[in-house]
Amino acid sequence: MLFSVKNHLLPTLLLWVAFTAGALLARAILGLEWVMVPGREAAGQVLFWLLVVASSDALLHLLLWGIGRAGYLARYRALVFHFQPQGVPEILASGLLAASEEWVFRGVLLAWLLQGLGWPAPAGIAVAALAFGLSHVIRERQLAPFAIWAVWEGILLGTVYVQSGSLLVVMVVHGLHDTLGYLLFAFQRRTGWLV
Repeated sequence: MLFSVKNHLLPTLLLWVAFTAGALLARAILGLEWVMVPGREAAGQVLFWLLVVASSDALLHLLLWGIGRAGYLARYRALVFHFQPQGVPEILASGLLAASEEWVFRGVLLAWLLQGLGWPAPAGIAVAALAFGLSHVIRERQLAPFAIWAVWEGILLGTVYVQSGSLLVVMVVHGLHDTLGYLLFAFQRRTGWLV
């Protein structure tokens, strides 16, 4: 669902507003604590964790390519072209929406599991990652398995949140990750590189 919304500017922006407003309201109701302090340390953490997530993407892509060969490449190509409607405004709005997804999945859901219910971090990260993955299902049968990749991304982003202690860090990492990823897809569509 969230993947497909990101092809259209107005729905992406509306969902960005809804996620932000809903998460801020939920934070107030649930009494959740968020660390949102920027600074040099946060910038270093963003760079470190962005490299971790991007490296994970590259390794997972190579692993699936090695295992699945032509079948995986066909699915990946279909994913790249699924986002063909995106222009620069949609790509930038998708980065904003990705950042606001962190309000919901890490800032509210994971924080509530950890702070409100006292769950251990691995269990909270897993539940939030599963919810994150389910929200990224693409209904096209060939693309539906990429929701499993989204669960993995949710585990990584949950780990970023817990390890950095900062919602701001994970928001920036996710926003940059998605913006750069959609720019890569646009480059691949234009050049045919690795598709």
